[in-house]
Amino acid sequence: MEFRALYPEELEAWLDHVTSVFTGGRQYFSNHWHNDPWRDAEGIRVATDNGTIVSTVRVFIRQMFLHGEPITVGGIGEVSTRPAYRRRGIATQLLKDSIKFMEDRDIVLSSLHGSQRIYAIEGWEKVPRYHAREHFSAKKQSEWEVRPANFDDEAEVKQIAELYDRYARKFNGTFVKDKIEYWTKWVRTESPNAWVAERDGSIEGYVSVVQRENALNVKEFIASETRFAEDRGKQLLESMLSDIIFQMGVQSTEVVYPAPIADGFNVPTIEEHGSTMYRINQPTVLSDKMGSALFDSIPNLLHNQPKSLAQGIRSHHVFWYTDGY
Repeated sequence: MEFRALYPEELEAWLDHVTSVFTGGRQYFSNHWHNDPWRDAEGIRVATDNGTIVSTVRVFIRQMFLHGEPITVGGIGEVSTRPAYRRRGIATQLLKDSIKFMEDRDIVLSSLHGSQRIYAIEGWEKVPRYHAREHFSAKKQSEWEVRPANFDDEAEVKQIAELYDRYARKFNGTFVKDKIEYWTKWVRTESPNAWVAERDGSIEGYVSVVQRENALNVKEFIASETRFAEDRGKQLLESMLSDIIFQMGVQSTEVVYPAPIADGFNVPTIEEHGSTMYRINQPTVLSDKMGSALFDSIPNLLHNQPKSLAQGIRSHHVFWYTDGY
């Protein structure tokens, strides 16, 4: 058994492997590779038996916002072992290998989506994500033109990216998206139902949605600085969702969205909806960068902002499904 990075010429064999273990389909994993501007074959860690890939872990190389500033983060995904090789400690060894890879690359934090004991043993800690569930009725808006986002328009994509950068810094866990290629390839593919709110030629809001389990789920939201200053984007979010529902041709529907945005913590139904696990790879670097405040636990680090950035929000931990890995 050999544990190492994927060789570039093994990409097709690796895609065969993850497709055979998961049910997502080959195109899903191919998109996650080819649409990722930060892709690096060194980040795909594999276990091979006589040259055949039998288990793998991929480290998605990203930056995320924490307390208003970007820090390096490695997203753990595509953890997969062939059935015949399970319960042998192979995935555990690959996680250890991934940790060393991140340490060698000076990646400060690691995140993953799941809650299995294998991750907790290796140092990842669960941080809840809170979502609001609210009923919205269809209504055509007059204040903004709500229309599909045009990812073929470079000027529009740049405008969305600039809005995103300012808005995303208000939360912890949101990924940095400073490459237009990420928007035109990854975001476009992962969030095909994306909308903008435009007024007088200026985009003031962006939202992507997906229908899931009899509810409309918000995968991502952006409000301009002006709209955030007024009411944290509450009116903008409600107006965009009502207009989208109108254009869908339905009268009303439930909507699920991250509670930290808009007025989410004040709606009747708040639920823990998924979680993210975090591991601090370089505690000294993080402590120096963030200072001692709010660094007493990983959940506090993610849920809270320093006083100057707090803005009265009950929790700042947000992960956009668009960026899922």
